[in-house]
Amino acid sequence: MRIYVNEIKVTKDSLNCYTEQSTEGLQEAGQMLVDSDNYSFAYILDDGQSYSYLIFVQETWSMLHENKNKKIIINDHLELKQFGRELNYILDNIQGNSNYGKAFVSVVEDTFELE
Repeated sequence: MRIYVNEIKVTKDSLNCYTEQSTEGLQEAGQMLVDSDNYSFAYILDDGQSYSYLIFVQETWSMLHENKNKKIIINDHLELKQFGRELNYILDNIQGNSNYGKAFVSVVEDTFELE
């Protein structure tokens, strides 16, 4: 299932992300994927039987970047403790890597201020 983050609220300590679909019973799997065709990052969630993809579309990226040292909390109950590490890993992999497509790499590098 694809679960889209459609609202983000910034607090002093956290980035509170909200989805229309329920995330009850889901836990982070600690892995992020890239959808370079649709300009999004997909963070994998697990319910013990199947995976769901928590989708961060391009419009959310600047908030992720500007608040990169804050906790990520989904629907007020699910803290993504490995999110920052996974995002950094994927950004390192994307930087200068034309396998993702030049346009996608350029947008990611600009948004996340990669050099």
